[in-house]
Amino acid sequence: MPIRSFEHVIPFRHVATPHGDMWFPLVTVTLIQPTGQRVDLPLVFDTGASVTTLRHDLYPLLGLSAWNVGVPGVSETAGGAQPVPFYQYTATIEFLGRAVTCPINLMPLPTNPLWLGLFGRRQLFDQFGFGFWEGAHEIYVTLNP
Repeated sequence: MPIRSFEHVIPFRHVATPHGDMWFPLVTVTLIQPTGQRVDLPLVFDTGASVTTLRHDLYPLLGLSAWNVGVPGVSETAGGAQPVPFYQYTATIEFLGRAVTCPINLMPLPTNPLWLGLFGRRQLFDQFGFGFWEGAHEIYVTLNP
């Protein structure tokens, strides 16, 4: 069995709720806007998300005049009974110092104070090596997959 080593450990975010402790696998990425400005975005590390997806109301961060001017599509969502519309764009995001130009979907997502979207697989996961240990509440990352 191969041995994998990881240079980075990202702890899950702990939130105490009236219903008990909850742990969220959040990562922070930096969106590099068309103007060159940089904006940090907390996202849920989501192995089920094909594409990195942001809330539709964040369209100004991509330099857009509206959220629905990109390439349209629909997505099945976990737990969702109906497909959800999205519009796809291309943007550059930086994670752990590595900038990657990748597709970004804008989609109506529930507002959450902890995150602004989903960190998805396409063109990102192949740039890194990932592991996670649910019981330890940690994500492990290598820049040398």
